[in-house]
Amino acid sequence: MKQNMDLADITDDILLLTNQQGKIIRGNKAAENLYGKDINNIEVFDIFEDSQSNLLQHFLQQALQTKSEQNFSLRHAHEYYEVKLVPCEENIAISLRNIAENIKLRQTLTEMMEKLSFASKIAKIGYWELDLVAKKISWSSEMFHIFGIKNPNISVKKNIIREQMHKEDLPRYKDKLRKILKTGQAEEGIVRILRPDNQMIYCRYMADYVNYDKYNRKIVGTFQDLTEFIEIQHELESAKEKAEKLNREKSYFLAQASHDLQQPISAMGLFIDNLLNANLNGKQQILVGKIHDSAQSLHNLLNNLLDISNLEAGGTKISISKFYLIDIINNILKDYTSILKDKKITIKITNCNHLIESDAFLFERILRNYIDNAVKYTKNKIIIGCLQYTDSLKIMVLDNGIGISTQEKKHIFSPYYQSQNSLDNRQKGVGLGLAIVQKTADLLNIKVGVKSKKNKGSNFYIIVKY
Repeated sequence: MKQNMDLADITDDILLLTNQQGKIIRGNKAAENLYGKDINNIEVFDIFEDSQSNLLQHFLQQALQTKSEQNFSLRHAHEYYEVKLVPCEENIAISLRNIAENIKLRQTLTEMMEKLSFASKIAKIGYWELDLVAKKISWSSEMFHIFGIKNPNISVKKNIIREQMHKEDLPRYKDKLRKILKTGQAEEGIVRILRPDNQMIYCRYMADYVNYDKYNRKIVGTFQDLTEFIEIQHELESAKEKAEKLNREKSYFLAQASHDLQQPISAMGLFIDNLLNANLNGKQQILVGKIHDSAQSLHNLLNNLLDISNLEAGGTKISISKFYLIDIINNILKDYTSILKDKKITIKITNCNHLIESDAFLFERILRNYIDNAVKYTKNKIIIGCLQYTDSLKIMVLDNGIGISTQEKKHIFSPYYQSQNSLDNRQKGVGLGLAIVQKTADLLNIKVGVKSKKNKGSNFYIIVKY
């Protein structure tokens, strides 16, 4: 017996040997460290509090009467012990294992599981695993909730995922599982699940392969109910389609209306030109001149509206050809001869004799808008020039006008935006020119932009790839 007790000193458990009356005959090192070396010949019941002592005495009597092992737990000195009583000839062997740490771990684990369950419920995520060896499937409680199953007492052999998944999605889901087994890589996707109440829901699944050993192989995964998000996404897509349809209809209407107004406005322009050539006195000439300017502004506005509407409605066709840049520039400047003379603006053209491959009409539209802006805002000088790079050509229209602030540069290519720097910008259009430039450039797959500082002039550019 002494040899056995000496061997017992290597454990942290408290081991005691008592007689049938509960008097301690011997204790191991762990018992002596806790209760002192003078524990021999004292009754084991005196070590514990009254309630716990009575409990120990009860089970000791049970062990003696039944000649069988007794297991229970008790509390001592703010600690919890797992107690084992074993009848041993005329004595009783008692083992006390401190389980306080285990209880704390269990409590912590329980709290973590409760938090995880709460998070899973909020996020609508359920966990499942398929034991490939035992051929059984197990689910978390949230899986039952997601699949609309009120009775969780179902057979572990019953594959409800397969039974409730939409028939069109099931083959793809099975292929994913086979792929997981083949590659060992995780897979994911979105499937439809039909609940017992015939409600269709959308779930995002994730699955992976776990291979502990040949006896413990599993496919584990999650299902997350995304029905609310999918429905919101469908509603947003539907609203987007309706908005795009309305926008196309609006653009088509503007295009048609602008086109229909072109003819009477052109006729009005001819009548005004005839009046200008008539024998009018000074006051009449001034009045007709103002009418001419207003009619020209209206004509330009309609042209811009027609251009932007066609671009938005997708009605602009591209015809690629090769042309010389200088020819486009000269063609534009013909229309500005008189206004350049009246405003005493000088124009310098440098290094612009390049061959370009693009849509000549649309390219001219971009350059015309740049030059028109430069004429409006410059003080007295405009430069049209090019810089040649290895794989591109940069075409620039520079002026020495009022310039553009850093904040405004972010918006000037947006429809209907006008610079706040100009005092008479309301007389110079409705802010469609540069929006047309941007949309046309997108159509031609070329880059446009501006470099400018307030009161330092502007440099509007086009970059064409060779």
